[in-house]
Amino acid sequence: MQDDLIYDLWLSSVTNVSNMKKNTLLAVFKTAEAIYKASPEAIRKTGFFREKDIQKIQDQKDTNLAERAFVFIQKNQIVCIPKGSPSYPSRLEKIYNPPVLLYAMGNTGLLKRDLAIGMVGSRKSSADAVAIAKKFSQTLSEMGVTVVSGMANGIDSVSAEGALTGIGSTIAVLGSGIDVCYPATQQKLYDQIREKGLLLSEFFIGQPPKAGHFPMRNRIIAGLSDGIVVVEARMKSGALITADHALDQGKNVYAIPQSIRVKSAEGSNQLLKEGAKVVTQVEDILEDFVEINQKRKEMIKNAAAPAAEKFEAPEEKLALSEDEQIVMTAVTGGINTVDGLVQRLDQPVSKLNAVLMMLEIKKILKVSYGKITLLHP
Repeated sequence: MQDDLIYDLWLSSVTNVSNMKKNTLLAVFKTAEAIYKASPEAIRKTGFFREKDIQKIQDQKDTNLAERAFVFIQKNQIVCIPKGSPSYPSRLEKIYNPPVLLYAMGNTGLLKRDLAIGMVGSRKSSADAVAIAKKFSQTLSEMGVTVVSGMANGIDSVSAEGALTGIGSTIAVLGSGIDVCYPATQQKLYDQIREKGLLLSEFFIGQPPKAGHFPMRNRIIAGLSDGIVVVEARMKSGALITADHALDQGKNVYAIPQSIRVKSAEGSNQLLKEGAKVVTQVEDILEDFVEINQKRKEMIKNAAAPAAEKFEAPEEKLALSEDEQIVMTAVTGGINTVDGLVQRLDQPVSKLNAVLMMLEIKKILKVSYGKITLLHP
């Protein structure tokens, strides 16, 4: 196991060889260890690599750096998730050019959540957009939805802050090594996400942020999300790149309309002209994933943030989470209304509403005007 990870770390550490080429190597040789042990002739015979690429790989066949990185990740409780491993996010397996190795700090159970929504936008945003991003992300998280962002200043960081208040929490995808907080001004948020959410990166330990890293990061944000909300974005912004990735991946793209006088909203307004779905309230997003009746819309609008509570997702791919099992025990025991669940379980309605929504997404039950119906009695 340790030896396998050393080779995975080695492949991740190889510079000047693109992630696409690393994926090609994995497709041919199956494992990082086999790539490391492959001769130049074996790589040449694949027909996919130029001589200079082969030489770059040969010049870096040394596991010294990987071994030091292994000691570092053990000491700092960093989880490495190689492509092809059982814990690799299924959403990312389906995207073009998936990361060959992911580095994670925090609650990796968030990668298995049933519904995740990406929230992106400009670093320099209007006050209205900042307030909307925080409110939307908070409400989504209260409903059990995981919010995905890039932790950049502006919309991304505000969205992460809002999501940390609810049970859905947040995933922040970094454009640097997992151990490098960027921007440095977000150190407090970085620490909070590590504690209550999940930090994620595909870049080797210690890698500084580089311009080319951020478009790569954006494809992961889109890949982990079931839909992308562009809160406010300029033309030719990273947020629009994320939206393009989402469209390429067949995901829903949403945009919040802003005044035509707001320069920082030109890109998001353009998305609306091109067919992105107009979003003015959270249920405009959720209705694409689960049926929402009027009573539940009011619950969403009036939901109050529950006390901070760390969600412990199961490590294995269980059918139900602990909260879902508790609710299902009550429902199968005869409780068939939301009000009845509130009285029986003594839980905030916002929390129960989030659990019920996840059970609806899993097609286990349906909630209509406060009445709960099992779909598979």
